[in-house]
Amino acid sequence: MPRKIIALLLIIAAIPVSAANCESPHVPVSDIQGQGNESPMVGRQVSVDGIVTVDLRHPGGFRGFYLQQALAEQDNDDSTSEGLFIHTTANGGEPGDRVHVSGEVTEYYGLTSLTGVSQIHVCDRPGLPEPRTLEAGASLPDDREALEGMLVQTVAPLTITDTWNLARYGELVLSPVLQWIPTQIVAPGPQARSLQEQQERQRLILDDGYRRKHPRPIPFLYGPEGAPASPLRVGDQIAPVAGVLEYRFGHWRLQSLYRPDILDSNPRDMPPARDPQASLRVVSLNLENLFNGDGQGGGFPTDRGASSHRAYQQQLARLVHQIRATEPDILAVSELENDGYGENSAPAQLARALGEHWRFVQGGTNRHDDAIRNGLLYRHDRVRTQGPASLITTEAFKRWHRPALAQGFRLVGGKETVTVVSVHLKSKSCRNAPPAQKDAGDGQGCYAAARKAASLQLAHWRPPDTGEESLVLLAGDFNAYARETPIQALANAGYTDLIAHFHGLEQQTFRYHGRQGTLDYHVANEPLREQVRASHIWSVNAEEPRLWAYDAENAPPVPDDFLWRASDHNPVITDISL
Repeated sequence: MPRKIIALLLIIAAIPVSAANCESPHVPVSDIQGQGNESPMVGRQVSVDGIVTVDLRHPGGFRGFYLQQALAEQDNDDSTSEGLFIHTTANGGEPGDRVHVSGEVTEYYGLTSLTGVSQIHVCDRPGLPEPRTLEAGASLPDDREALEGMLVQTVAPLTITDTWNLARYGELVLSPVLQWIPTQIVAPGPQARSLQEQQERQRLILDDGYRRKHPRPIPFLYGPEGAPASPLRVGDQIAPVAGVLEYRFGHWRLQSLYRPDILDSNPRDMPPARDPQASLRVVSLNLENLFNGDGQGGGFPTDRGASSHRAYQQQLARLVHQIRATEPDILAVSELENDGYGENSAPAQLARALGEHWRFVQGGTNRHDDAIRNGLLYRHDRVRTQGPASLITTEAFKRWHRPALAQGFRLVGGKETVTVVSVHLKSKSCRNAPPAQKDAGDGQGCYAAARKAASLQLAHWRPPDTGEESLVLLAGDFNAYARETPIQALANAGYTDLIAHFHGLEQQTFRYHGRQGTLDYHVANEPLREQVRASHIWSVNAEEPRLWAYDAENAPPVPDDFLWRASDHNPVITDISL
């Protein structure tokens, strides 16, 4: 072949596309998107023309890019979208290029896209279109449908309300404000259901643009390689950001054009100082399944908790470091392995790890049916037990709930006795729930009736050999939020939720599906309430990414003296004057 012809062919091959390709007929993107949840053109072969906005064809990405109709060709109908996902790994085009492609219209987990694309013809380079405004808190589902696949710009900082999938899938859940478990702040029933629906409409997932599991480095963290000293917590904010709005895997998401700025809006705090008038501090903490195997380095993995002896050692060390920081005199715990009270038992090892002054209370029996138990520990140099311990196992506590453990305490040299009852009521899980304990659809989950019955029993329980003026503190995990019937039953019986009393309802010890509230309480009877000086929640665990948990999957190393995320519940701290 003559050299001139070869040279000409090479020149032609280097040209991105012929004029015919760019001027060939194409379907408006708005016609493909339509006005409903599903495209009216599913299954049809079409050609489209538009500008590449966000490119997700990188290794581990979503294997495609977003295309948006050029402004001159948009239909000027604000109810229809001008953006479309092009599902392809073919090369060609980059953000800002106008391209022409052909393929089949499909729906994949709610995402309208063009598939079967083999060629991408680059026409010219007009640059990125101007983003539309997205008011994330005010937009309804129909509003977002009209912006699906298009470049948008948020107009105000959005609050991080969930980090559960941060290290697993590179996702942050955003909303205009922190979201509360509805029954934390409103009564169970229609009002709670309405609030939950409103919260769902306000949510937006900030996605890292990868489909792979366990992205590394972990996106959106401040420090190098996600160093624990550089946190990202629930309550921090994302500055206004631009990206493509998409609906994928059942949620509205934003694939950002750039790494967004994170505003340190919820900094870590140290535990509250003891009230100067207080002589006794009681702390409670759900230990998130502290299981020690056989107590001699073997027996792992256990039914719950750590998968190895090394993981257990780190779990124990981090819990001890956190508990010591609160400076308790009495410690009420839940989710402690139910393995007796021998030298190698979980309560015995926890007491030894806390230090030479610590002792643990032995209940009335070494075993009950549940894998976990409640525990009480105390500093023997500051307080002494008064009378025998009581294990509450009758009536409502015959099934479902862990037996409540009660013990009287006095300050060394003191005369007043305060009885602390370590509580852990049945969870909201519906597994094996009988008809009377099923979810009523009012926001309380399953076993609400069982929790209410147990609360009423605790409200009328009295320590042995004491009168009506006994000082009683119920402490632990009630598995009920502040406006739910178990907590209201205690209030009606004269008990005071100390956290709500001192700080109001908008407090949190636990997070579930991106919402927060109190499952853990210190509830005082009327005689004790007069002697309580302060009650606090230390936000040391629930706000932190699960990334820092002792059993987190594929997590960066965390030092044993790391204070944060030693459990999934926050501790409750109460200062009393005896």
